[in-house]
Amino acid sequence: MRRLNGALLLDLIRSKGPVSRADLSRLSGLTKPTVSSQVADLLSRGLVAEAGEGEPDERGGKPSRLLRFEPGCGNVIGVEICASKVRVRMADMDGTILDREDARIRPERGAEEILATIAETCKTVTGRGRGRKQKLKTMVVAAPGRVDVHSGAVLEAGNVFHWRNVGVGEYLRRIFRVPVHVENDVNLAALGEMHFGACQGVQNFVLIRLTTGVGAGLVLGGKLFQGNHWAAGEIGHMVFGREAAAGELSDRGYLELMIGSDRLRERVRLVRANEAVQAALSGGGETNGEPPDSLGLDDPAAAGIVEDLASHLGLAAADLVAVIDPELIVLNGELFDLVTEQIRDVVRRVIPWPVRIERSVLGEEGALLGAIGSARGLAHELICDTGHSESRVRK
Repeated sequence: MRRLNGALLLDLIRSKGPVSRADLSRLSGLTKPTVSSQVADLLSRGLVAEAGEGEPDERGGKPSRLLRFEPGCGNVIGVEICASKVRVRMADMDGTILDREDARIRPERGAEEILATIAETCKTVTGRGRGRKQKLKTMVVAAPGRVDVHSGAVLEAGNVFHWRNVGVGEYLRRIFRVPVHVENDVNLAALGEMHFGACQGVQNFVLIRLTTGVGAGLVLGGKLFQGNHWAAGEIGHMVFGREAAAGELSDRGYLELMIGSDRLRERVRLVRANEAVQAALSGGGETNGEPPDSLGLDDPAAAGIVEDLASHLGLAAADLVAVIDPELIVLNGELFDLVTEQIRDVVRRVIPWPVRIERSVLGEEGALLGAIGSARGLAHELICDTGHSESRVRK
């Protein structure tokens, strides 16, 4: 009961502060002696701090001392595993970013090397400030593919990784001796938008993220929906048409093979290479090998590819609307700069009821912000458990 009372008061100070002891008694329903005892404990543990004096009461009595949550009582780390790099951010308990570090990776070298890179990058961040390592409370990792959030294992990640049953959480827990939560990167991007971006106050929405891979994060009734096999939102496996369904598919899935950014770049380069060859054969110029990688999809030569991209994404969005009926669809990824309006047109033609389709507010920071927000929540639970959860993790 004492632990529960302390957790209740800490949560109130964090959400309502600065707040007085009298306010805490009124808000919590606890007696003033109980509040005073619990606040003394929270002060001694460095979880709260005094924040000056409030206004005198109506009787002109002595002003009460105000209390605030102490964000420096702990640090959290958010990690995102991208196709070519890992991104690490350290934040305090208010979510203020304290440090950041990125490191290049080569997925073809295997999971073990990537995990080692994550660990070394986190060590770099924790080692740059006095006491950071001791204050580290939790870590949250945004990982590609299907993730078993209970074990922290990536069950399957096609795309450029080709992972099967990679124990990301177990690896990092063994090194850092803190709770490590692993979640699908698109799901965390959805949580980032829910807490900090375009979906604040929205209870039912879908985030579609397009990078090298494509996926969706589903938030229903204000909660992340992950599915029976942790596969909710794996829209890369969507198939449009009988002919496509009859073809040979890879572990990336039909849709991702069609619109993943790496595949789109390949298609643009092939178009440009073919144009160069045709020009050389007709005497209009000479080809000098591979076309430049800097060509964008807004190039006239890529108009058909852009149209194909818009068609596939529009159908995927329409199918999600037909099944889930969300209030909002959020589009995350630079390629949506080219096709957002076309996607809206497809959905309007196919779906007879209105749905908002908006661009992401957070962009590429969405998954990391979702990871930091989740890490803060886990750290708060750990702190409120007065060391019991921590002792279990460190065994």
